[in-house]
Amino acid sequence: MMQKEDQLFDLVINHGTVIDVIGEEITKKCIGINGDKIARIADVPLRGSKEIDATGLMVSPGFLDFHSHVDGNPYSAECLIRQGGTTTLGGERNINSKTIKTIEEEGFIVNQGFFVSQSFTLRNAVGITDMHRPASEKEIMVMSDLARSFLEYGAFGICFGLEFVPGTSYDEILSMAKVAKEYERPITIHLRKDGREALQFFDEILRVAEATGVKVQILQLMYMVGIGGAMSPALKIIEKARKHGLDITADSGVYDAYSACIGTNIFDPGWEKEYNGASVKDLLIASGIHVGEHCTQEMFEQLRKKSPGTLVTAFVCDSDAITMALQKDYVYVSTNAADGPHYPGMGAPEVSGTFPRLIGRYVRDRKELSLMDAIRKITILPARRLSLDDIGSIEEGKNADLVLFRYEEILDKADFIGRGQPDAPPVGIDFVLINGKVAVEKGKMTDNSHSGTLIRPSV
Repeated sequence: MMQKEDQLFDLVINHGTVIDVIGEEITKKCIGINGDKIARIADVPLRGSKEIDATGLMVSPGFLDFHSHVDGNPYSAECLIRQGGTTTLGGERNINSKTIKTIEEEGFIVNQGFFVSQSFTLRNAVGITDMHRPASEKEIMVMSDLARSFLEYGAFGICFGLEFVPGTSYDEILSMAKVAKEYERPITIHLRKDGREALQFFDEILRVAEATGVKVQILQLMYMVGIGGAMSPALKIIEKARKHGLDITADSGVYDAYSACIGTNIFDPGWEKEYNGASVKDLLIASGIHVGEHCTQEMFEQLRKKSPGTLVTAFVCDSDAITMALQKDYVYVSTNAADGPHYPGMGAPEVSGTFPRLIGRYVRDRKELSLMDAIRKITILPARRLSLDDIGSIEEGKNADLVLFRYEEILDKADFIGRGQPDAPPVGIDFVLINGKVAVEKGKMTDNSHSGTLIRPSV
């Protein structure tokens, strides 16, 4: 038996198989934690006030969700942490200042960061209520100053939901991008359209990137261009831009369907053509009185008119597009989860299953990419992109955000409403630690429910 080191730590994890995303090695190690930091990594067992025997478990950095809509929602955060997500970024749909202050003062289930939303927060602040109206020159100046105040407070960048606010002009994007560049923060882009129609709108983003040098993150490739055969040409556009020196990355999902409100312009007349001849029969109602029912033409028209906020799941994506995106080193994996109120039995499976699905299905079962590549996509790569120095790796002095899982068992169990339970927890995740506290043990939430905090960029 190996002799234990004498130092006593608050918590130790012994005999685990540690995934080192910096050295890109997977080795047996023991980890000592004091407070919220990793204090010691050793080859021999360590002593602690509390000890976790990680024999048979993989030990990974906590998973970082680059793009979601958790935005301070407790149940969404609970679903996220049960699947290993310890850090999430939001704000695209206008996270409010009260929520941010509450997280900062009282803690939260996960580490929560935010972008400032051009499409909602900034436009609303200058009184723009018409999503089709471009901002005036004066309004853009006011929005720019307000964006600076958010960035100085700790916003990670500026996000654009162009599909939801089609009136946003090129000048508006350019001006906001210049502000983000002042602080060396990225802009994130939800493209103006889905499917092949989206391809024509890459040009304005590339022009902005070239004109300003700003870092660009294109959000949710799978749910934007994983439709109608658009993924391959979209990736070629990104790769060409990167070869020309533009700083462009993206994130994507691991499901071949997505949820959206039936009243959005996604489903404006002609949408079926963009989705390779899809029809209303490919839509499954995910909220309201018809929840779980397949849509009919009559139902579609009535809901669009009278209940436009009704969620539907669109089974219209190209399954092979998932792998196309995953195999690119500049594409991270995010959940895009919990858009709107999320509570037990509702929502979409991404918030409960994205990361276990990535590891269990696409790494272990299908061997579409290596475990190391997959883990890096949800830890160190997005952490570096976001200038998060203390998150994303297992190193002494770094935050003790860790996921302990059984590689042979990890798998998602959630499914879309009408086909299964959207918030079913995954299997194979034994422990999740956030800031040195055990938040999930044997798949169940512990009393350490507010060990997360408001996070800000390191620079």
